Amino acid sequence: MPIYIYVVVLAVAYLFGSFPSAFIMLKLFGKKDIREHGSGNVGAMNALRTSKSKPVAIVVLLLDLAKGAFPVWYALHYLSLDNTAFLLLIIGLLLGHLFPIWLKFKGGRGLAVAAGALGAVNIYLVVIWLVVWGAFYALLRKHIPASMTATFILPIAVFFTRHSYFSDQILVFTLIVCILIFQRHLGRLLDLVEEKRLKILNGAQK
Repeated sequence: MPIYIYVVVLAVAYLFGSFPSAFIMLKLFGKKDIREHGSGNVGAMNALRTSKSKPVAIVVLLLDLAKGAFPVWYALHYLSLDNTAFLLLIIGLLLGHLFPIWLKFKGGRGLAVAAGALGAVNIYLVVIWLVVWGAFYALLRKHIPASMTATFILPIAVFFTRHSYFSDQILVFTLIVCILIFQRHLGRLLDLVEEKRLKILNGAQK
């Protein structure tokens, strides 16, 4: 494909992914800037925490899932993209959500967008992630560590089953998506460790 096609795919995907669902919903129904509340994350979980409204959080979640799923589904059915262009489509969607230009590049962690995109490629990718997440959340009762563990394990699972259930192409897509998601969660994990350390220190001083 010509280079300009790759540039256009990446740019359009970025703009599509950068639609700030949580920010708009909280402004409309809560009159709040979600970036200044809770974890500051522009996503469904913080939308629930900030708005105290399950309907608002569900709408945010569905919009973010659609941001990932619809462009990938459309590309698979109606566009003739090669592997590189398709990969750039997925990367652009995620980068748009993670670093939206409209919010000074402060976005969400990308789980819903990634789930939508990967689910449109192969729904079993989402099933595997959810099973691992559920198991570790039940064990740890912590969302971030469970999410990071599931994100770490998913490409490993795809690697060992790629000849039976997936493909090398899906492995590449999954690996890059999981690297972006894992990196985005890493900062929050360090914050949780620091919060735990401060709690221990404060408890010891009492």
